[in-house]
Amino acid sequence: MKIHGVTIGISPLHILVVVFFLVLFSASYFATSDLMYLLWGIPLSLVLLIIPIFNSYSVGSQYVKLLPEYEEQSRRVRIKQINLSMLGKPVRVEGVVQAVKGVWLCRPALTIFDGSAAIVAKKSVPLDTDIAVGDNVEVVGMVVRRFTIFGDVMIHAIGIRKVENLTPLEEEPSVPSEEIRIKKY
Repeated sequence: MKIHGVTIGISPLHILVVVFFLVLFSASYFATSDLMYLLWGIPLSLVLLIIPIFNSYSVGSQYVKLLPEYEEQSRRVRIKQINLSMLGKPVRVEGVVQAVKGVWLCRPALTIFDGSAAIVAKKSVPLDTDIAVGDNVEVVGMVVRRFTIFGDVMIHAIGIRKVENLTPLEEEPSVPSEEIRIKKY
C-alpha cells in the first residue's frame, strides 16, 4: 500500500496480534455480557494496528527524503572493499541477489553477490518492487555493523532498485609475473 508515494507495510504478525485481542475481547464480552470489553477492547485493538502503520509511514517518508542525498554522495564500490573503516559512509553496490529474507516482517534483508564477495543489505521498510533470488539490483545505503558493538559489516539500505545489466567495475591491478619472486629456503 502507498500513501503519498511512501510504501507502507504491516506484517502478518501485527495482524495476528490484533485478531487475537479482538477475539479475546469478544469472548470476554460473550462470557460476561459486560459491554466495557467491547467499548475498550475494539479501540485498543485498532491502536495496535495503527501504531505499526504510522511507524512504517514515518520511517518510509524519511527514506524517500534521504534517497536523493545518498544517491548524490555515495560512491560505487566492490563488496570486498567494504570494511570497518567505512562505517557511516554512503556506498553504492551492484550485484545479484542470492537470498531474500524478512519480507513478511516488512524488514527485508538481501544477500548480494557482485563477483568479489557477498554482503547483506537490510532495509527497515518494505521494498517498493518485488525482488527475487537471481535479480540484478543496485543498493544505495550506509555501511553499518550488523550488531551494535561487534559483528561484521552490512549495508543499511536506503534505496534498492532492480537493474537490467550490472555495471562492470574496474579490475584490480595484477602484479606482473616478472615481479613475483619466490624465496627458496
